[in-house]
Amino acid sequence: MITSEKMRQWTGPSLFSHGFRAFFLFGALWAALAMLLWTFMLSGYLDLPTRFDPVSWHAHEFLFGCLGAIIAGFLFTAVPN
Repeated sequence: MITSEKMRQWTGPSLFSHGFRAFFLFGALWAALAMLLWTFMLSGYLDLPTRFDPVSWHAHEFLFGCLGAIIAGFLFTAVPN
């Protein structure tokens, strides 16, 4: 059985029918949550236990948190082919 036949027989949730969908969804959710956390850190309402200042933390999370998930999702778009 080839991959396209397995995909047609998939009966689970559509979120997991392709590998890239979960990475894009959770990457976008983390981007929204990280932006909210950063706003509270920058305004002084929240103090996370980190060695980064709020601006450096923001840059770190978007480069290594969100960008990594989006790149993985993009690379997984080629898996079915």
